[in-house]
Amino acid sequence: MRALRSAMIHGPVRLVVAALLLAVACAPAQPKPSIGTAPGGNAPAASGGEAPAASGAQAGGSSQSGGPSRVTEVLGSEVVSISPYGDSASPTYGMWMHVFEPLIWFNEATSQNEPLLATSWTNPDPNTWVFILRQGVKFHDGGDFTADDVVHSYKRMRDDPMSAQRSTFSNVDGIDAPDKYTVRLHTKEPDAALIFRLNNRMITSKAVYDKYGSSEEADKHPIGTGPWLFKEYVPGQRVVLEKNPNYWGSEHKATFDELVVRFMKEPQAAVTALQNGEVDVIPNVPPQLVDQVANSGKTHISSAPGTRLMFLGMNSAYKPWDNVKLRQAVNYAIDKEGIVKGILNGRASVLKTPIGPGMYAYDPNLQPQYTYDPAKAKQLLAEAGFPNGVDVELQSPSGRYLKDKEIAEAIVSMLGQVGIRAKLTTPEWGKIWPDIQAGRSPFYLLGRGAVEDPGEYLEQYFKTGVTPRVNFSDPEVDADLVAAAREFDPAKRVDLLHKTMSRIMELAPMVFLLQYEDTYGVSNRLDFKARGDEYVYAWDMKLK
Repeated sequence: MRALRSAMIHGPVRLVVAALLLAVACAPAQPKPSIGTAPGGNAPAASGGEAPAASGAQAGGSSQSGGPSRVTEVLGSEVVSISPYGDSASPTYGMWMHVFEPLIWFNEATSQNEPLLATSWTNPDPNTWVFILRQGVKFHDGGDFTADDVVHSYKRMRDDPMSAQRSTFSNVDGIDAPDKYTVRLHTKEPDAALIFRLNNRMITSKAVYDKYGSSEEADKHPIGTGPWLFKEYVPGQRVVLEKNPNYWGSEHKATFDELVVRFMKEPQAAVTALQNGEVDVIPNVPPQLVDQVANSGKTHISSAPGTRLMFLGMNSAYKPWDNVKLRQAVNYAIDKEGIVKGILNGRASVLKTPIGPGMYAYDPNLQPQYTYDPAKAKQLLAEAGFPNGVDVELQSPSGRYLKDKEIAEAIVSMLGQVGIRAKLTTPEWGKIWPDIQAGRSPFYLLGRGAVEDPGEYLEQYFKTGVTPRVNFSDPEVDADLVAAAREFDPAKRVDLLHKTMSRIMELAPMVFLLQYEDTYGVSNRLDFKARGDEYVYAWDMKLK
Protein backbone atom coordinates (compact mmCIF):
# COMPACT_ATOMS: atom_id res chain seq x y z
CA MET A 1 0.00 0.00 0.00
CA ARG A 2 1.53 3.26 -1.15
CA ALA A 3 1.25 6.27 1.15
CA LEU A 4 1.34 9.50 -0.84
CA ARG A 5 1.91 12.16 1.74
CA SER A 6 0.68 15.67 1.27
CA ALA A 7 4.27 16.94 1.34
CA MET A 8 4.57 15.85 -2.29
CA ILE A 9 2.04 18.48 -3.24
CA HIS A 10 3.81 21.48 -1.80
CA GLY A 11 7.33 20.97 -3.10
CA PRO A 12 9.84 21.55 -0.30
CA VAL A 13 7.17 22.04 2.31
CA ARG A 14 6.54 18.93 4.37
CA LEU A 15 3.22 18.47 6.07
CA VAL A 16 3.19 17.34 9.64
CA VAL A 17 1.43 14.00 10.16
CA ALA A 18 2.37 13.29 13.74
CA ALA A 19 -0.32 13.92 16.32
CA LEU A 20 -0.15 17.19 18.20
CA LEU A 21 0.40 16.73 21.93
CA LEU A 22 -2.71 18.49 23.09
CA ALA A 23 -4.59 18.08 26.36
CA VAL A 24 -8.18 16.96 26.26
CA ALA A 25 -10.54 18.69 28.64
CA CYS A 26 -13.11 16.56 30.39
CA ALA A 27 -15.99 18.85 31.35
CA PRO A 28 -18.42 20.10 28.66
CA ALA A 29 -19.38 23.74 28.37
CA GLN A 30 -22.95 24.88 28.72
CA PRO A 31 -24.93 25.48 25.51
CA LYS A 32 -24.90 29.14 24.45
CA PRO A 33 -27.70 31.49 23.45
CA SER A 34 -28.98 31.13 19.89
CA ILE A 35 -29.09 33.65 17.08
CA GLY A 36 -30.85 36.88 17.94
CA THR A 37 -30.58 36.32 21.69
CA ALA A 38 -29.06 39.10 23.73
CA PRO A 39 -26.26 37.97 26.05
CA GLY A 40 -27.44 37.07 29.50
CA GLY A 41 -31.11 36.82 28.61
CA ASN A 42 -33.79 35.60 26.24
CA ALA A 43 -34.98 38.84 24.69
CA PRO A 44 -34.30 39.23 20.95
CA ALA A 45 -31.25 41.34 20.16
CA ALA A 46 -31.69 44.52 18.16
CA SER A 47 -31.21 44.25 14.41
CA GLY A 48 -31.04 47.87 13.33
CA GLY A 49 -29.20 51.03 14.30
CA GLU A 50 -25.95 51.22 16.19
CA ALA A 51 -26.06 48.82 19.10
CA PRO A 52 -24.20 49.34 22.34
CA ALA A 53 -21.23 47.19 23.16
CA ALA A 54 -21.93 43.69 24.39
CA SER A 55 -22.44 43.39 28.10
CA GLY A 56 -19.74 43.18 30.74
CA ALA A 57 -16.88 45.14 29.22
CA GLN A 58 -15.93 48.28 27.41
CA ALA A 59 -15.84 48.08 23.63
CA GLY A 60 -12.09 47.83 23.38
CA GLY A 61 -10.86 46.35 26.63
CA SER A 62 -11.50 45.10 30.12
CA SER A 63 -14.45 46.12 32.19
CA GLN A 64 -13.89 49.12 34.40
CA SER A 65 -15.18 47.05 37.32
CA GLY A 66 -12.72 44.23 36.73
CA GLY A 67 -15.06 42.30 34.48
CA PRO A 68 -14.10 40.12 31.52
CA SER A 69 -11.19 41.07 29.28
CA ARG A 70 -12.23 41.79 25.72
CA VAL A 71 -10.69 42.32 22.31
CA THR A 72 -12.73 43.90 19.53
CA GLU A 73 -11.77 43.37 15.92
CA VAL A 74 -13.34 44.80 12.80
CA LEU A 75 -14.45 42.79 9.79
CA GLY A 76 -14.56 44.90 6.63
CA SER A 77 -17.86 43.41 5.47
CA GLU A 78 -20.87 41.84 7.09
CA VAL A 79 -21.24 38.08 7.34
CA VAL A 80 -23.66 37.12 4.56
CA SER A 81 -24.87 33.95 6.31
CA ILE A 82 -24.95 32.65 9.86
CA SER A 83 -24.08 29.25 8.40
CA PRO A 84 -20.35 28.42 8.34
CA TYR A 85 -21.09 26.84 4.94
CA GLY A 86 -23.10 29.76 3.55
CA ASP A 87 -20.11 31.89 2.62
CA SER A 88 -16.67 31.42 1.07
CA ALA A 89 -14.86 34.61 2.05
CA SER A 90 -11.52 34.49 3.88
CA PRO A 91 -12.38 36.96 6.70
CA THR A 92 -15.55 34.97 7.41
CA TYR A 93 -13.61 31.71 7.56
CA GLY A 94 -11.24 33.37 10.01
CA MET A 95 -14.13 34.36 12.25
CA TRP A 96 -15.96 31.02 12.25
CA MET A 97 -12.78 28.99 12.78
CA HIS A 98 -12.81 30.24 16.38
CA VAL A 99 -16.04 28.31 16.94
CA PHE A 100 -15.73 25.43 14.48
CA GLU A 101 -12.57 23.60 13.44
CA PRO A 102 -11.37 21.78 10.32
CA LEU A 103 -9.56 18.46 10.25
CA ILE A 104 -6.39 20.29 9.31
CA TRP A 105 -5.37 23.93 9.21
CA PHE A 106 -2.73 25.90 7.33
CA ASN A 107 -0.10 27.29 9.67
CA GLU A 108 1.22 30.38 7.90
CA ALA A 109 4.17 30.59 10.27
CA THR A 110 5.47 27.19 9.10
CA SER A 111 3.85 27.18 5.61
CA GLN A 112 2.42 23.77 6.43
CA ASN A 113 -0.93 22.07 6.58
CA GLU A 114 -0.96 20.70 10.12
CA PRO A 115 -3.20 18.33 12.10
CA LEU A 116 -6.12 19.72 14.09
CA LEU A 117 -9.22 17.52 14.43
CA ALA A 118 -7.32 14.91 12.42
CA THR A 119 -4.00 13.58 13.66
CA SER A 120 -2.74 12.21 10.34
CA TRP A 121 -3.69 11.48 6.74
CA THR A 122 -2.44 9.16 4.01
CA ASN A 123 -3.16 8.18 0.42
CA PRO A 124 -3.39 4.39 0.18
CA ASP A 125 -3.98 4.94 -3.54
CA PRO A 126 -4.16 8.07 -5.75
CA ASN A 127 -7.96 8.30 -5.46
CA THR A 128 -8.27 7.77 -1.71
CA TRP A 129 -7.59 9.95 1.32
CA VAL A 130 -7.76 8.47 4.81
CA PHE A 131 -7.92 10.73 7.89
CA ILE A 132 -7.34 9.46 11.42
CA LEU A 133 -9.33 11.62 13.85
CA ARG A 134 -8.37 12.95 17.24
CA GLN A 135 -10.10 11.14 20.08
CA GLY A 136 -11.55 12.70 23.22
CA VAL A 137 -12.60 15.98 21.59
CA LYS A 138 -15.93 17.41 22.79
CA PHE A 139 -18.39 19.76 21.13
CA HIS A 140 -19.44 22.81 23.13
CA ASP A 141 -22.63 21.04 24.26
CA GLY A 142 -20.66 18.07 25.59
CA GLY A 143 -21.25 15.77 22.62
CA ASP A 144 -18.43 13.56 21.37
CA PHE A 145 -16.64 14.44 18.13
CA THR A 146 -16.56 11.39 15.83
CA ALA A 147 -16.32 10.43 12.19
CA ASP A 148 -20.11 10.77 11.85
CA ASP A 149 -19.74 14.53 12.33
CA VAL A 150 -17.11 14.76 9.60
CA VAL A 151 -19.14 12.71 7.12
CA HIS A 152 -22.23 14.80 7.92
CA SER A 153 -20.35 18.10 7.51
CA TYR A 154 -18.64 17.17 4.25
CA LYS A 155 -21.85 15.84 2.75
CA ARG A 156 -23.68 18.97 3.80
CA MET A 157 -21.03 21.17 2.15
CA ARG A 158 -21.35 19.07 -0.98
CA ASP A 159 -25.12 18.59 -1.14
CA ASP A 160 -26.84 21.44 0.74
CA PRO A 161 -28.36 23.85 -1.83
CA MET A 162 -27.39 26.76 0.47
CA SER A 163 -23.73 25.71 0.64
CA ALA A 164 -21.23 28.13 -0.94
CA GLN A 165 -18.48 25.49 -0.63
CA ARG A 166 -19.76 22.77 -2.96
CA SER A 167 -16.88 23.16 -5.41
CA THR A 168 -14.46 21.78 -2.78
CA PHE A 169 -16.10 18.39 -3.20
CA SER A 170 -16.85 18.49 -6.93
CA ASN A 171 -14.32 15.69 -7.49
CA VAL A 172 -15.31 13.68 -4.40
CA ASP A 173 -17.64 10.75 -5.07
CA GLY A 174 -17.29 8.91 -1.78
CA ILE A 175 -17.38 10.05 1.86
CA ASP A 176 -17.61 7.38 4.53
CA ALA A 177 -16.45 6.32 8.00
CA PRO A 178 -14.87 2.85 8.28
CA ASP A 179 -14.91 3.28 12.05
CA LYS A 180 -15.65 5.85 14.74
CA TYR A 181 -12.36 7.72 14.30
CA THR A 182 -11.52 7.20 10.62
CA VAL A 183 -12.86 9.12 7.62
CA ARG A 184 -12.26 8.10 4.03
CA LEU A 185 -12.71 10.26 0.95
CA HIS A 186 -12.71 8.83 -2.54
CA THR A 187 -12.21 11.05 -5.58
CA LYS A 188 -13.40 10.53 -9.15
CA GLU A 189 -9.93 11.46 -10.35
CA PRO A 190 -6.68 11.77 -8.39
CA ASP A 191 -6.72 15.14 -6.63
CA ALA A 192 -3.31 16.20 -5.36
CA ALA A 193 -4.53 19.59 -4.12
CA LEU A 194 -7.55 18.34 -2.16
CA ILE A 195 -5.70 18.69 1.14
CA PHE A 196 -5.44 22.46 0.60
CA ARG A 197 -9.18 22.73 -0.04
CA LEU A 198 -9.95 21.04 3.27
CA ASN A 199 -7.86 23.26 5.54
CA ASN A 200 -10.71 25.70 6.19
CA ARG A 201 -13.68 23.34 5.82
CA MET A 202 -15.19 23.32 9.30
CA ILE A 203 -16.86 20.47 11.13
CA THR A 204 -20.29 20.93 12.71
CA SER A 205 -22.21 18.62 15.01
CA LYS A 206 -24.44 15.99 13.41
CA ALA A 207 -26.33 15.64 16.71
CA VAL A 208 -27.22 19.36 16.70
CA TYR A 209 -28.39 19.12 13.09
CA ASP A 210 -30.50 16.06 13.88
CA LYS A 211 -31.97 17.78 16.93
CA TYR A 212 -33.24 20.78 14.96
CA GLY A 213 -34.03 18.92 11.77
CA SER A 214 -32.83 21.39 9.14
CA SER A 215 -29.86 23.50 8.15
CA GLU A 216 -31.78 26.70 8.77
CA GLU A 217 -32.66 25.82 12.34
CA ALA A 218 -29.39 24.10 13.22
CA ASP A 219 -27.37 27.12 12.05
CA LYS A 220 -29.11 29.25 14.66
CA HIS A 221 -27.18 27.24 17.27
CA PRO A 222 -23.48 27.44 16.31
CA ILE A 223 -21.90 24.64 18.35
CA GLY A 224 -18.43 23.50 17.39
CA THR A 225 -15.28 22.12 18.99
CA GLY A 226 -13.24 25.34 18.90
CA PRO A 227 -11.62 27.51 21.57
CA TRP A 228 -14.46 30.05 21.46
CA LEU A 229 -18.16 29.69 22.24
CA PHE A 230 -20.84 31.50 20.27
CA LYS A 231 -22.60 34.13 22.39
CA GLU A 232 -24.46 36.62 20.22
CA TYR A 233 -25.15 37.66 16.64
CA VAL A 234 -26.67 41.03 15.83
CA PRO A 235 -27.22 41.21 12.05
CA GLY A 236 -25.39 44.10 10.47
CA GLN A 237 -23.50 44.92 13.65
CA ARG A 238 -21.50 42.23 15.43
CA VAL A 239 -20.80 38.66 16.45
CA VAL A 240 -19.74 38.07 20.06
CA LEU A 241 -17.74 35.03 21.16
CA GLU A 242 -16.50 34.00 24.61
CA LYS A 243 -13.66 31.72 25.51
CA ASN A 244 -14.27 28.02 25.91
CA PRO A 245 -12.82 27.12 29.33
CA ASN A 246 -12.95 23.43 28.42
CA TYR A 247 -11.22 23.62 25.06
CA TRP A 248 -9.44 20.37 24.24
CA GLY A 249 -6.27 21.96 22.85
CA SER A 250 -3.52 24.32 23.93
CA GLU A 251 -2.05 26.01 20.83
CA HIS A 252 -5.27 27.88 19.95
CA LYS A 253 -6.50 28.39 23.49
CA ALA A 254 -8.11 31.75 24.32
CA THR A 255 -5.98 34.14 26.38
CA PHE A 256 -8.77 36.65 27.06
CA ASP A 257 -12.45 36.34 27.88
CA GLU A 258 -14.44 37.81 25.01
CA LEU A 259 -13.94 38.42 21.29
CA VAL A 260 -16.22 40.91 19.57
CA VAL A 261 -16.28 41.00 15.78
CA ARG A 262 -17.80 44.22 14.47
CA PHE A 263 -18.86 44.92 10.90
CA MET A 264 -17.64 48.27 9.57
CA LYS A 265 -17.46 49.01 5.85
CA GLU A 266 -15.95 52.49 5.93
CA PRO A 267 -12.15 52.47 6.52
CA GLN A 268 -12.17 56.03 7.91
CA ALA A 269 -14.81 55.08 10.47
CA ALA A 270 -12.73 52.05 11.47
CA VAL A 271 -9.60 54.19 11.91
CA THR A 272 -11.55 56.65 14.05
CA ALA A 273 -12.93 53.83 16.20
CA LEU A 274 -9.42 52.40 16.60
CA GLN A 275 -7.92 55.70 17.69
CA ASN A 276 -10.83 56.33 20.07
CA GLY A 277 -10.14 53.00 21.78
CA GLU A 278 -13.46 51.48 20.67
CA VAL A 279 -11.81 48.63 18.73
CA ASP A 280 -8.44 46.91 18.84
CA VAL A 281 -7.73 45.57 15.34
CA ILE A 282 -8.90 46.91 11.98
CA PRO A 283 -8.14 45.66 8.45
CA ASN A 284 -7.52 47.61 5.27
CA VAL A 285 -6.01 50.79 6.68
CA PRO A 286 -6.11 53.23 3.73
CA PRO A 287 -2.60 54.17 2.50
CA GLN A 288 -3.16 57.85 3.23
CA LEU A 289 -3.96 57.03 6.87
CA VAL A 290 -1.07 54.64 7.57
CA ASP A 291 1.17 57.36 9.04
CA GLN A 292 -1.68 58.67 11.17
CA VAL A 293 -2.23 55.24 12.70
CA ALA A 294 1.49 54.50 13.05
CA ASN A 295 2.33 57.81 14.76
CA SER A 296 -0.67 58.36 17.03
CA GLY A 297 1.04 57.04 20.15
CA LYS A 298 -2.00 54.83 20.82
CA THR A 299 -1.93 52.57 17.78
CA HIS A 300 0.50 50.96 15.37
CA ILE A 301 0.60 49.24 11.98
CA SER A 302 1.10 45.53 11.37
CA SER A 303 1.29 44.38 7.74
CA ALA A 304 2.14 41.38 5.59
CA PRO A 305 2.19 40.62 1.84
CA GLY A 306 -1.34 39.48 1.05
CA THR A 307 -2.44 36.31 -0.69
CA ARG A 308 -5.66 37.81 -2.06
CA LEU A 309 -5.72 38.01 -5.85
CA MET A 310 -7.68 41.01 -7.14
CA PHE A 311 -9.12 40.70 -10.63
CA LEU A 312 -11.80 41.74 -13.09
CA GLY A 313 -14.09 38.85 -14.00
CA MET A 314 -15.69 38.77 -17.46
CA ASN A 315 -18.52 36.24 -17.61
CA SER A 316 -18.63 34.75 -21.11
CA ALA A 317 -22.25 33.64 -20.66
CA TYR A 318 -23.14 37.29 -21.32
CA LYS A 319 -22.47 39.33 -24.43
CA PRO A 320 -20.13 40.99 -25.20
CA TRP A 321 -17.89 39.00 -22.84
CA ASP A 322 -18.05 35.91 -25.04
CA ASN A 323 -15.66 37.76 -27.35
CA VAL A 324 -12.03 36.87 -26.58
CA LYS A 325 -10.62 39.90 -28.40
CA LEU A 326 -12.75 42.23 -26.28
CA ARG A 327 -11.50 40.50 -23.13
CA GLN A 328 -7.92 40.91 -24.34
CA ALA A 329 -8.63 44.58 -25.09
CA VAL A 330 -9.72 45.11 -21.49
CA ASN A 331 -6.44 43.55 -20.31
CA TYR A 332 -4.38 45.99 -22.37
CA ALA A 333 -6.52 48.96 -21.29
CA ILE A 334 -5.77 48.69 -17.54
CA ASP A 335 -2.76 50.52 -16.08
CA LYS A 336 -2.04 48.26 -13.12
CA GLU A 337 1.10 50.13 -12.09
CA GLY A 338 -0.88 53.35 -12.08
CA ILE A 339 -3.46 51.83 -9.74
CA VAL A 340 -0.81 50.48 -7.35
CA LYS A 341 1.14 53.74 -7.22
CA GLY A 342 -1.61 56.32 -7.63
CA ILE A 343 -4.39 54.81 -5.53
CA LEU A 344 -2.64 52.43 -3.13
CA ASN A 345 0.55 54.45 -2.55
CA GLY A 346 2.64 51.43 -3.46
CA ARG A 347 1.11 49.21 -0.76
CA ALA A 348 0.34 46.47 -3.29
CA SER A 349 2.07 44.62 -6.12
CA VAL A 350 1.02 44.11 -9.74
CA LEU A 351 -0.21 40.66 -10.75
CA LYS A 352 1.46 39.47 -13.95
CA THR A 353 -0.12 36.00 -13.98
CA PRO A 354 -3.14 34.29 -12.39
CA ILE A 355 -1.17 33.84 -9.13
CA GLY A 356 1.43 35.82 -7.22
CA PRO A 357 4.76 35.47 -5.38
CA GLY A 358 4.90 32.87 -2.63
CA MET A 359 2.18 30.73 -4.17
CA TYR A 360 2.84 27.21 -5.38
CA ALA A 361 3.86 27.09 -9.08
CA TYR A 362 4.33 30.86 -9.38
CA ASP A 363 6.42 31.96 -12.37
CA PRO A 364 6.54 35.70 -13.14
CA ASN A 365 7.68 35.01 -16.70
CA LEU A 366 4.64 33.06 -17.92
CA GLN A 367 3.34 34.28 -21.26
CA PRO A 368 1.40 35.96 -22.73
CA GLN A 369 1.39 38.97 -20.45
CA TYR A 370 -0.56 42.18 -20.89
CA THR A 371 1.28 45.45 -20.46
CA TYR A 372 -0.56 48.76 -20.40
CA ASP A 373 -1.09 49.53 -24.10
CA PRO A 374 -4.15 51.69 -24.94
CA ALA A 375 -3.36 51.62 -28.66
CA LYS A 376 -3.34 47.82 -28.67
CA ALA A 377 -6.59 47.84 -26.71
CA LYS A 378 -8.26 50.08 -29.31
CA GLN A 379 -7.01 47.85 -32.12
CA LEU A 380 -8.40 44.71 -30.45
CA LEU A 381 -11.69 46.49 -29.71
CA ALA A 382 -12.11 47.20 -33.44
CA GLU A 383 -11.13 43.63 -34.34
CA ALA A 384 -13.72 42.40 -31.86
CA GLY A 385 -16.40 44.17 -33.91
CA PHE A 386 -16.75 47.36 -31.87
CA PRO A 387 -15.01 50.09 -33.91
CA ASN A 388 -17.29 52.69 -32.31
CA GLY A 389 -16.84 51.34 -28.79
CA VAL A 390 -19.15 49.35 -26.55
CA ASP A 391 -21.29 49.97 -23.46
CA VAL A 392 -20.95 47.69 -20.43
CA GLU A 393 -21.68 47.75 -16.69
CA LEU A 394 -18.95 47.17 -14.12
CA GLN A 395 -20.00 45.98 -10.67
CA SER A 396 -17.75 46.58 -7.69
CA PRO A 397 -18.06 46.19 -3.92
CA SER A 398 -17.64 49.34 -1.89
CA GLY A 399 -15.74 48.87 1.36
CA ARG A 400 -15.22 45.11 1.04
CA TYR A 401 -11.61 45.57 -0.12
CA LEU A 402 -9.14 48.38 0.38
CA LYS A 403 -10.11 51.29 -1.92
CA ASP A 404 -12.20 48.96 -4.06
CA LYS A 405 -14.55 51.68 -5.26
CA GLU A 406 -11.67 54.04 -6.09
CA ILE A 407 -9.93 51.25 -8.03
CA ALA A 408 -13.15 50.56 -9.94
CA GLU A 409 -13.57 54.26 -10.72
CA ALA A 410 -10.03 54.38 -12.11
CA ILE A 411 -10.73 51.30 -14.22
CA VAL A 412 -13.88 52.90 -15.63
CA SER A 413 -11.81 55.91 -16.66
CA MET A 414 -9.11 53.75 -18.27
CA LEU A 415 -11.68 51.71 -20.19
CA GLY A 416 -13.39 54.87 -21.38
CA GLN A 417 -10.15 56.12 -22.89
CA VAL A 418 -10.08 53.17 -25.31
CA GLY A 419 -13.80 53.20 -26.14
CA ILE A 420 -15.20 50.78 -23.58
CA ARG A 421 -17.88 52.88 -21.91
CA ALA A 422 -18.40 51.32 -18.48
CA LYS A 423 -21.12 52.31 -16.05
CA LEU A 424 -20.08 51.65 -12.46
CA THR A 425 -22.52 50.18 -9.93
CA THR A 426 -21.68 49.28 -6.33
CA PRO A 427 -24.19 46.77 -4.91
CA GLU A 428 -24.03 45.81 -1.26
CA TRP A 429 -21.70 42.87 -0.55
CA GLY A 430 -24.69 40.75 0.45
CA LYS A 431 -26.02 41.24 -3.09
CA ILE A 432 -22.95 41.28 -5.34
CA TRP A 433 -21.21 38.23 -3.87
CA PRO A 434 -24.17 35.83 -4.16
CA ASP A 435 -24.79 37.14 -7.68
CA ILE A 436 -21.18 36.44 -8.69
CA GLN A 437 -21.33 32.96 -7.18
CA ALA A 438 -24.54 32.24 -9.07
CA GLY A 439 -23.15 33.56 -12.36
CA ARG A 440 -25.48 36.56 -12.48
CA SER A 441 -22.76 39.25 -12.77
CA PRO A 442 -21.37 39.83 -16.27
CA PHE A 443 -18.42 42.12 -15.37
CA TYR A 444 -17.11 42.68 -11.87
CA LEU A 445 -14.22 43.51 -9.54
CA LEU A 446 -13.47 40.79 -7.00
CA GLY A 447 -10.71 39.19 -4.94
CA ARG A 448 -9.92 35.51 -4.37
CA GLY A 449 -8.31 35.04 -0.96
CA ALA A 450 -6.24 32.44 0.87
CA VAL A 451 -4.51 31.01 -2.21
CA GLU A 452 -1.63 28.72 -1.24
CA ASP A 453 -1.81 25.97 -3.84
CA PRO A 454 -3.66 27.32 -6.92
CA GLY A 455 -5.46 24.07 -7.73
CA GLU A 456 -8.84 24.91 -6.17
CA TYR A 457 -8.81 28.51 -7.38
CA LEU A 458 -8.02 27.51 -10.97
CA GLU A 459 -10.68 24.81 -10.99
CA GLN A 460 -13.22 27.05 -9.27
CA TYR A 461 -13.02 29.72 -11.96
CA PHE A 462 -11.69 28.03 -15.10
CA LYS A 463 -12.72 24.36 -15.18
CA THR A 464 -15.89 23.70 -17.13
CA GLY A 465 -18.97 23.32 -14.96
CA VAL A 466 -17.38 23.76 -11.52
CA THR A 467 -18.87 27.22 -10.88
CA PRO A 468 -20.59 29.80 -13.14
CA ARG A 469 -18.56 32.76 -11.86
CA VAL A 470 -17.00 33.49 -15.26
CA ASN A 471 -18.56 30.60 -17.24
CA PHE A 472 -15.19 29.94 -18.83
CA SER A 473 -14.80 26.69 -20.76
CA ASP A 474 -11.86 25.42 -22.74
CA PRO A 475 -11.08 21.73 -23.43
CA GLU A 476 -7.33 22.28 -23.24
CA VAL A 477 -7.57 23.96 -19.83
CA ASP A 478 -9.92 21.23 -18.60
CA ALA A 479 -7.52 18.49 -19.69
CA ASP A 480 -4.52 20.18 -18.11
CA LEU A 481 -6.33 20.78 -14.82
CA VAL A 482 -7.33 17.12 -14.68
CA ALA A 483 -3.76 16.08 -15.44
CA ALA A 484 -2.36 18.43 -12.77
CA ALA A 485 -4.77 17.02 -10.19
CA ARG A 486 -3.66 13.47 -11.04
CA GLU A 487 0.04 14.31 -10.78
CA PHE A 488 1.65 13.79 -7.38
CA ASP A 489 5.18 14.44 -8.68
CA PRO A 490 5.88 18.10 -7.76
CA ALA A 491 7.98 19.06 -10.79
CA LYS A 492 5.57 17.51 -13.29
CA ARG A 493 2.59 19.07 -11.55
CA VAL A 494 4.21 22.53 -11.66
CA ASP A 495 4.79 22.16 -15.40
CA LEU A 496 1.15 21.29 -15.94
CA LEU A 497 -0.02 24.24 -13.86
CA HIS A 498 2.25 26.56 -15.86
CA LYS A 499 0.77 25.26 -19.12
CA THR A 500 -2.76 25.72 -17.78
CA MET A 501 -2.16 29.26 -16.56
CA SER A 502 -0.56 30.32 -19.86
CA ARG A 503 -3.59 29.10 -21.76
CA ILE A 504 -5.90 30.96 -19.37
CA MET A 505 -3.88 34.13 -19.87
CA GLU A 506 -4.17 33.74 -23.65
CA LEU A 507 -7.98 33.44 -23.52
CA ALA A 508 -8.24 36.28 -20.96
CA PRO A 509 -11.39 35.51 -18.97
CA MET A 510 -10.01 37.84 -16.29
CA VAL A 511 -7.79 40.83 -15.83
CA PHE A 512 -5.34 39.81 -13.11
CA LEU A 513 -4.84 43.10 -11.30
CA LEU A 514 -2.89 43.15 -8.05
CA GLN A 515 -2.15 41.77 -4.60
CA TYR A 516 -2.60 44.03 -1.61
CA GLU A 517 -0.21 44.42 1.22
CA ASP A 518 -2.52 43.48 4.10
CA THR A 519 -2.32 46.46 6.44
CA TYR A 520 -3.87 46.32 9.91
CA GLY A 521 -4.23 49.04 12.50
CA VAL A 522 -3.66 47.71 16.01
CA SER A 523 -4.17 49.14 19.49
CA ASN A 524 -0.98 49.46 21.51
CA ARG A 525 -2.67 47.43 24.24
CA LEU A 526 -2.42 44.39 22.00
CA ASP A 527 0.37 42.22 20.61
CA PHE A 528 -0.71 41.14 17.14
CA LYS A 529 1.17 40.03 14.03
CA ALA A 530 -0.62 40.34 10.68
CA ARG A 531 -1.08 37.33 8.44
CA GLY A 532 -1.26 37.55 4.67
CA ASP A 533 -4.40 35.44 4.21
CA GLU A 534 -6.94 37.84 5.79
CA TYR A 535 -7.56 35.49 8.70
CA VAL A 536 -7.54 37.24 12.07
CA TYR A 537 -7.16 34.69 14.85
CA ALA A 538 -7.58 35.45 18.54
CA TRP A 539 -4.77 33.01 19.36
CA ASP A 540 -2.45 35.36 17.47
CA MET A 541 -3.37 38.17 19.90
CA LYS A 542 -2.16 38.85 23.41
CA LEU A 543 -3.21 41.64 25.72
CA LYS A 544 -0.28 43.53 27.19
